[in-house]
Order: sequence, then C-alpha cells, then structure tokens
Amino acid sequence: MTQSTTPLNERDNARTPPSLFKMLDDRFHFALDAACSRENCLCFRGIFGDEDYDAIDHDWFKLSDGQPIYVNPPYSRGNIDRFIKKAYSESLKGATVVMLLPSDTSTRYFHNYCMKASEIIFLQPRVHFNRPDGTSFKTSPKFGSMVVVFKQTDFDGSPVISSMKWK
Repeated sequence: MTQSTTPLNERDNARTPPSLFKMLDDRFHFALDAACSRENCLCFRGIFGDEDYDAIDHDWFKLSDGQPIYVNPPYSRGNIDRFIKKAYSESLKGATVVMLLPSDTSTRYFHNYCMKASEIIFLQPRVHFNRPDGTSFKTSPKFGSMVVVFKQTDFDGSPVISSMKWK
C-alpha cells in the first residue's frame, strides 16, 4: 500500500462519508460506532481515543445491545490489526461487526481475519474521507476500500465476495 501524505492525526480521525455510511446503516442499522472520537461519531453510541474510553477494552456486543456495530478504525500503524482482531472476537460472541478497511489483500490482517468474515464488499469508487467536521479532504487515499462483515451466523467457511458502487 502506498504511504499516505495526509498527516497522521487527520488520517486517524477521518470520517466515513455520510452517503456511504447511510447505505451501510440502511442495511445493517448500527447501534454502535466502535472506533470514533467525540468529533466524528456516526452513531448514538461509541467513543474512541480519549482518556475515558478505549473501545478495544470494552465489550462491543454488550454496548450495542446485540445490535450491529460499525467500525472505521484509525489507519495508523497497528490500529487496523488491533481493531480487526477485536471485531472478529466480538463476532464470536454473536455480534455483527461491519468494518471499513483499506482493500489490501497482501496484508496479514486480510489473510488472518478478513478471510474469516461472512462477507467482503469491495467499494467502487475510492472512498473520499471527510474531516471530523464533515469537510472533505482535498485528496482521496491512494488505496481502495472494502467493507468486511463479521457475522458468524452467516459464515459457512468462506466469505461472500462482491463489489458495490456507493456513489
């Protein structure tokens, strides 16, 4: 994956575009945004990154009352791995966890976790993320994105793979 030129603090606080989130929320009806900050949260519940709350340390399934969970993790070094491991773990408890991730099939997280997902949806076109205040970044990432759905009740040993136009 090509290195981003967007400063790290901006990358880690990137917000999912409202139109993409709405398409996903219309399908899944999220109760928890498990990787957000106070500034970029897209659901009623969910905060990450302040001294009072670290999403990795909490039971997402309980916090969501068993309802689907949305995760657009910070993309800085190591965070995707931490969050995808947590998402998979929560799915084993019965949670449905929907993640927005870089679509890089050469990564360990893709082979170790995405291939255990019930569904992988490659997005077209590239996702143009927003700042927490909703304004767009000037450029889009140098990588494509995918939505990875962990729902163990729908997993039969291999993910359903598809693509989706979101614009």
